[in-house]
Amino acid sequence: MDEEARGKQVIEFFTALLIDYTLQGNKMRTTVWFETERHCQEVMDRNIAEPLYNYLYALYGNDIMMTCYVSEEVSHDLVRPKLRPKSFK
Repeated sequence: MDEEARGKQVIEFFTALLIDYTLQGNKMRTTVWFETERHCQEVMDRNIAEPLYNYLYALYGNDIMMTCYVSEEVSHDLVRPKLRPKSFK
């Protein structure tokens, strides 16, 4: 069970799936953005991007890398509880 399901608030960051490879001596980068690291990791765990990775590998060789990069940009605002009214005891 993840922290959100247990009622804990977590901070999520935009996360990029990066595929870096070399094309005719030039470093290339393909980027797909996700709202959470978990979403990006699911793409890798379920081998969703693997056909593209394998195709690029077959075309351009083993100078290729695929990874999830977590940015510093928060993707969801934290929900903060409202202050208790002073009249409430």
